[in-house]
Amino acid sequence: MSKILFVEDEPWGVNTYFGRLKKAGFQCELAQDFDQARKKLQHESFDILSLDIMFSPGKKSVGKIEPRSAGLRLLELIRAGEIKNCDPKMAIIVLTAVQNKLVEDKIKNLGVYAYLKKPVSFDRVIDTIMNLKKSKEVNSKESS
Repeated sequence: MSKILFVEDEPWGVNTYFGRLKKAGFQCELAQDFDQARKKLQHESFDILSLDIMFSPGKKSVGKIEPRSAGLRLLELIRAGEIKNCDPKMAIIVLTAVQNKLVEDKIKNLGVYAYLKKPVSFDRVIDTIMNLKKSKEVNSKESS
């Protein structure tokens, strides 16, 4: 079973995906702020991360993390290997309403699988996740 973490401060925005993904063999979890996401990434193993960019830093990180770029900061920490027990090469899909070319370029340069701008269709998000799962399965078979 593949495990996916959605980092999103508006659960209604991603909860709609959970039923379909569970039927497809995914275990879905949600983190609603930076602190929750970091804790989950430190203590659990995920195959895929669906990441929003603007969300609360959480109580521990208030004042240290800017809410407008909390997702970007989390992505930077993951890629730098600065989150204990988290694979820096983790497959990441960015799902955000941020409309800033500089931020978008920075995120893409950090090696995400897809950058999806909200509003985005339900089917496109599901298809992106399914395609990522298939490509990961192919890559793991080729390296075996």
